[in-house]
Amino acid sequence: MSGVGYQVYSKNGNGAIVVVASSAKQALAKANELAESGNEVLIKDLAGRVLDTAVIVELAARE
Repeated sequence: MSGVGYQVYSKNGNGAIVVVASSAKQALAKANELAESGNEVLIKDLAGRVLDTAVIVELAARE
């Protein structure tokens, strides 16, 4: 999955924020930033599969 690209989702009031990241490190950094607001954050690969946080952390460590 490394190098595939990731989508980071966060609910924000009545809307949502979606950020596309080209690496697991970028996705993890953005997810951490969005989580500071207290909202739920999901990371998906570009195929739409939700990735567990442990998986993203491991992928980021390999980059």
